[in-house]
Amino acid sequence: MGRRSSYDLMRVGFISFLFLAASIAPVAAVDPAPMLDEAQMKRLAAGECLVLDRRPDETGEPDGRFVTTARFIEGSRETIWEVINDKDHASEFLEGVLESKVLEREGNRLLVEQRTHVGGPKGAYRYRLTHELTPMTKATFTYAGGELSDVIGAWWIFDGPNSRGCLVVYSLHIDAGFFAPQAIVKAGMKKTMPRTMASIAKEVARRSLSR
Repeated sequence: MGRRSSYDLMRVGFISFLFLAASIAPVAAVDPAPMLDEAQMKRLAAGECLVLDRRPDETGEPDGRFVTTARFIEGSRETIWEVINDKDHASEFLEGVLESKVLEREGNRLLVEQRTHVGGPKGAYRYRLTHELTPMTKATFTYAGGELSDVIGAWWIFDGPNSRGCLVVYSLHIDAGFFAPQAIVKAGMKKTMPRTMASIAKEVARRSLSR
C-alpha cells in the first residue's frame, strides 16, 4: 500500500473519530460551582447552610427573584440525587410538603403535582411543576399550573471539598400572588430553604446507613 493510501486511511479514521466524539459530547455545558471565600468554606465545613448572592448559572447581574442556598451534604452523589428527585415520597421527609406525586414521566422529564405550605393567605397551595433532569448534576423545575402564580427553581450537585459528600445548591422563586408580597415570601424562604436542605441531608444519611 502506498503512502497516499495510508495517509487517506489515517485521515478518514481521524474524521470518523471527530464525528464520534462530537456525537457523544454533552449537549449542555456544566454550570460552574459557586465561588466561595475561605469564611464561607469554613461555615459549610461546620454544617451551615449558606444563602448565596447568585445562582451558579448567572454570569451577569443576579436575578433578584431568587433565593439561593448552598450546603455540604455527606453521602454519595447517587444517593443525594435519588433523594432530591424522589417526588413520590417527598412528603415523608420534607418539611412543608403535604402531598407529592409524579403524574407523568418521560425520560428525564417529570410532571409533578404537590401541595405545600408556602405562606400567603391560603397557607397551603396545590400546583404542578415540570422537572427537567440532567442526571447526577442538575434538576430544574418550572410552573405548569395550579394555585400559585409562578414557581421556578433548580438543584445543583457539585463535587465537595472532600470525598465524603457533595456541595448542593438549591435556588427557588415563588410567586404566590398579589396578597403575598415578594419581600415577605423571600424572607420566609431564607428560613425554610435551609430547613429543606437539612431534611435532604437527614434523608441521605438515613438511606446511606440502610445500604
